[in-house]
Order: sequence, then structure tokens, then C-alpha cells
Amino acid sequence: MPADSFGLREQPFGSSVHPGTLIKNRPQQDGLRFLRRMLNDPRGAAWIYGPRSAGKTSLALSFLEETQDQMAVALVDGEGLYASQLLTTILEQFGYVVSLSSTNELLNMLTVFLVQQARSNDAPLLIVDNVHRMYPGALNVLCRLAAIRVRDRFALRLVLLSEGDCKHILNSPSMRDVAARLCGHTELRAFTSKESAIFLFEKLRAAGASQPDDIFPTDVCDALHDAAAGLPGKLDSIAAAVIEQSSKLPIRLDQIEHPDLAVRRRDAPRFIITRAGATLLDVELLESRVLVGRSEICDIRLEDQFVSKQHALIVWNSNAVLLVDLNSSNGTYVNSRRIKTRVLRNDDVISLGDHRIKMIYPDAGSRTDFEDLDVADTAAMQNIAGALGKRSLRRLPLRVLHAQDTG
Repeated sequence: MPADSFGLREQPFGSSVHPGTLIKNRPQQDGLRFLRRMLNDPRGAAWIYGPRSAGKTSLALSFLEETQDQMAVALVDGEGLYASQLLTTILEQFGYVVSLSSTNELLNMLTVFLVQQARSNDAPLLIVDNVHRMYPGALNVLCRLAAIRVRDRFALRLVLLSEGDCKHILNSPSMRDVAARLCGHTELRAFTSKESAIFLFEKLRAAGASQPDDIFPTDVCDALHDAAAGLPGKLDSIAAAVIEQSSKLPIRLDQIEHPDLAVRRRDAPRFIITRAGATLLDVELLESRVLVGRSEICDIRLEDQFVSKQHALIVWNSNAVLLVDLNSSNGTYVNSRRIKTRVLRNDDVISLGDHRIKMIYPDAGSRTDFEDLDVADTAAMQNIAGALGKRSLRRLPLRVLHAQDTG
């Protein structure tokens, strides 16, 4: 970042398009209102479509954050999943440790969970991304889930995300039950030039700029909008490259005449695990799911009597990191609050027994609510870690940056 940074504390762009910034624009505001209406509709299913980089996943994450304290939630990328893989992924995000492989057994297991939840709580919410890239068998399973009822109510709420309107999918006989449940569909269109400027300025303000138009003058905003075709994902990436390649601010128009700018590498989530002030492990995720607990089968093994054998699951889906408590005996805490499912933010602190785990992942945004953070947790964060017992580090779906020598 240029030395004369106009108050910027950090790079405003190049990370995931933060939902809180996106929602200030009309397309996403309309989409969020549409999803809120879906919650109160007895049909309980909605379809959102739009071009790649239009902000569909970011909108879904905003909606998930709104609802995760009200009901069980799951966010699944359906691309390339077979029926059994889809069911396994859904069950894991709802808190199950799955050892089954039969599609029928998995479907029965998920059906029991949905029925129990619908009887005692609000029906769970399932968000499925990239529906247009799902295999027919997985679509068929999705339709069977959509048909489950409890006391004349549907047992599962559904939000489907896709590129294009996918009418050919809805018109297929296997998707009849999903199509019948839709309370509507909405398209996330590209930004207008004015909306692109609002988006850029809000991202700059969030990073510390008091006068964002001093960094991106009007002609620069218009050029960025044209280069990105008004798509927020592309707009974010191009703006990041422009700032990183600039030697000084404000940005000049001749710095963005070439839209094919290199996109900044997206780092993986990093977890620093400590116990009693000693750093035990510093790792970076390499795979989308990591099991944490006391058992030897866990990817991150914590030698702690207050940690369950399979205590929690970390799910990295696109730009989101979800933490799921697996019905542990002593609970999973984020920033000193007990949770069942939580979308993690940069610098969030996870407490499992006597262990503390800090997530370092700027692409997930920053925590703005510091009031609920225990001071003791803050101090311990400089040395947080987790133990692996006797398990070989090479077997982990992680890149180990530091591990304590246990002798």
C-alpha cells in the first residue's frame, strides 16, 4: 500500500466482498428483503440467480448471519457433488459426524434430524450454491428433502443460488417438488455506475479512509465500473490490484486502463491454538473441512478432558468459514459466547475446554463488536494453540506453520 495512504489502515479490497458493505447497494438490499419474506412464507423456498461475481454468495452469507441464532443453518456448494456427498456435507454442517456411505441411510438420518427440528424449533435453513452445476442425482435428493412435511408444514427451508435463471432445471420432472415450493425468485443484477461508486467508497471507509473520493475520484470510479461490468466481485478484485500496484494515492485514471490486472492471491484461513499461554500449533487450512476434538481421528487433536472426542467442525466454503459444534458436552464458544453454528470473522476467538483458537483470515472481514470479548482471552491470543497428540502432522489437511516441540 502506498505510504501516503489517506488514512487507510489496511487494503480495502481483494478480500471477499464483505456482506455488510454489499448490502448498502440496491440489488443486494432487494435480495435480502426477498429472503426475509421467504422466512414468513409457508412455502419456505427461494431462488436467487445472477451472473458470476454478482454477489450471490455474499448475500447468502449476510442472510445466514441474520438467521443462524434462530434456526439450524447450513451452506453447501453443490458443484460436482454426488447425492451421498451432498447429504454428508449437509449433515456435517448441521453438526453430525458422519460414518455412513449409503445414500438411503444418509437420507434417513437427515430426515430424522429435519423432522425433530421442525417439531421442536423453526425448520432448518439450507442454502445451496451453484445449483446449475449439480449432478441429477443430487438434484433428485434435494427435491426429496424439499417434500418432507411435519404437521402440514415443510421441514426444511431452502435457498438456491445459481448463474442464470435455470428454468430448464425447474421444469424437469425430478424438481417438481422444489418448483412447487418456490415463493419466488429474484435476479441479482450488476451495479449501476452510481452503485459501484457507493460500493467502492464504503469499502474505503471501512478500511479507515475519511474522504474516499480523494482516493478514487469520479473518473476512476467510472473506469473501474466499466472494467468490472458492474459486478461487485470483479470490481473488488480490480480495485485491489490497482491499489497494490500504485506507488501513491490518489489513483490516476491511467492506472486502470487495463482491466486484466492481476488478482491478489487469496490466503487460506490460519488458526493459532494455545493452552495456558503456550503456543502449541499454528496451522493454515488446506481442505474445506477440519474436525477438532480429543479423538485420534480428529484433524486437530486437543488433549483436554473438557474437549469431546469429536467436539467441533470447521468448514471453509469459498470465502466463508463456519464453525459447527458437534453436540459437545461442554460447549463451543466464540468470543465468550456459546454457539451451535457460527460464521467466523477475522480475529475471532474459539474456546474449547482449556484451549483457545484464534482465526487469522482477513478475507472473512473483521470483528467490530469487541464488547463481548473476555480480556483474558485477548491476552491469551498472543500464545494460543492446540495439541496434536501422537498423530503425524503430515496426515493433517493443514499446512503447519509452527508446532510446539513436545519432546
